[in-house]
Amino acid sequence: MERSKLEPAEISNLWQSYVSDTMGIWVSRHFIATTKDKDIYKMLQLAEKFATEEAEQSKSFLIEAGEPLPQPFDEKDVNVNGEPLFTDNYVLLLKYSLAQAATTVFSLSLNTSTRPDIRRFYQKCIQNASEILNRCMDIMVNKRFVLPEIHIPTPNTIEKVNSQEYLGGWFTSKRPINAQEIGQIVYNFRATEIHKEFIRGAAQVTKSSDLKKHYQEGVEIFQKHLNEFQSILSQNGLPNLPSWDSEILETVTSPFSDRLIHYKHSALTSQAAARYGAALSSVMRKDIGVHFMRFMSETLVYGEDAANLMIKNNFLDQLPMAKEK
Repeated sequence: MERSKLEPAEISNLWQSYVSDTMGIWVSRHFIATTKDKDIYKMLQLAEKFATEEAEQSKSFLIEAGEPLPQPFDEKDVNVNGEPLFTDNYVLLLKYSLAQAATTVFSLSLNTSTRPDIRRFYQKCIQNASEILNRCMDIMVNKRFVLPEIHIPTPNTIEKVNSQEYLGGWFTSKRPINAQEIGQIVYNFRATEIHKEFIRGAAQVTKSSDLKKHYQEGVEIFQKHLNEFQSILSQNGLPNLPSWDSEILETVTSPFSDRLIHYKHSALTSQAAARYGAALSSVMRKDIGVHFMRFMSETLVYGEDAANLMIKNNFLDQLPMAKEK
């Protein structure tokens, strides 16, 4: 017999799923109402369907366990038929980036849940996110958004690393970056570029001077990260990656509430720090590791500022806590 009480990780997972999916419902509805691209329209319809199903299930788990519900996002947070802030191309890129993050978040939720029905739920959530990710990538390939393709020479044989110089020194010549390091730099560049453009759009439409200043600071921070990524690629004879500055429209009236924008921004910032940390653990050249360590540190500090603004603006619901001693 399955227990009715939820463990702390399950409560946290379901809270985040419920809030994120209610946001996904209403944001998708706005994008559906404003997009002109037929393929993106169909993808958004599926994303809205998945978000609705997931929100209802996570809500049901919490209610059945007697847990209070966090404040969801609803029609007050989105002007569904409002003037769009982003082009269809950027909506596609954003949805792809969010699906990438969702597969990671849902995997962690699966790994930290013990109840069989909740594990089955998160297994289904992973399948849903993977479906959206694949649909987005198919459209992106057709639109040639993944250009330039990056290729490196194919070695005739695989050699063993025979010197610690492979890890790089501070005053010695540096070897070319390897396939794993290229992958991490490209992955982080693209995700950081999408985040930077999101907060550039947020700064354009928010009426809050505090939030505007915070988003503008973030644009500067992430642009420096992007410049460093591009510099490393260029030093290794690899092509420039595209930016998406032209995909923000001239809208000055936000279709989204400040709470919704800042919640999504805070989640993207947390995910950025996690990405940098994962990259730090996998790259082998010391100088590149130092870059990722600095980027992670800067992002964590910036994320703390975002959290303080969540609290200041009364955007943050408090998760259930352990008993006080």
